[in-house]
Amino acid sequence: MSKLFLVELKNMFNKFDVKMSILVFALLGLFLGYLNKINDNEFCSSMFEWIMIITMTISALGGLFISKDYTQNTIRNKIIVGHTRLSIYLSKQFAVSLMYLASTGAYILTSIISNSIFVGIDNVDFKIMMTSLLVAFFAIIACSSITTFISMSLKKETGGLLPLLVMYALMLVGAMGSEFFKGKVMDFICEIVPVCQLLFLNLVSAPLEPLKLIMFSVLITIMCISGGYYIFKKTNLN
Repeated sequence: MSKLFLVELKNMFNKFDVKMSILVFALLGLFLGYLNKINDNEFCSSMFEWIMIITMTISALGGLFISKDYTQNTIRNKIIVGHTRLSIYLSKQFAVSLMYLASTGAYILTSIISNSIFVGIDNVDFKIMMTSLLVAFFAIIACSSITTFISMSLKKETGGLLPLLVMYALMLVGAMGSEFFKGKVMDFICEIVPVCQLLFLNLVSAPLEPLKLIMFSVLITIMCISGGYYIFKKTNLN
């Protein structure tokens, strides 16, 4: 299984579009630090909004990475040579998750460095920042599990772009719902949906119940992996 994991990682990070995306997101972090300086914004202003946008964007890369294996019969060939469906699914999930973390991590790192240089860290509450980043970490993992679930459940090329459409729809639920449908039900939905969690994170105030948000992200991750594997296990690859 470990060999399959390494193969998937190599295939993922050897892709030109993945490499370029990570580079672009890293440069974006540097640029936004300078932009915050000239606009007199606070330290890492809008950082989590950009993390949400990056997460939505790379969902398409993760989806296309998986759907390509279906269209080229690579997954069926892996089963023929002796790999189990569980190891195949988990290796895909592992590769997609690391791609998500590498892309967002490159942006976060350069954004913090750039803002530290151009804006300064005098008024930064590091406890709030670390709490928000921890919540974001689990939300990003949950988003990657949604991408894998969708792409591994569909034996079509649409499995590549559908994750992006789903992420966009979830973002609209959070943005429009909180604006026009305020209430406990809407608040609960925004707490559960990982994209919505990223939408409302900031460096001004810590999440009210960070452990609760992390728990929801973990539950979403477990449900997507379990459900996705069950569907993949029953899928006829002929």
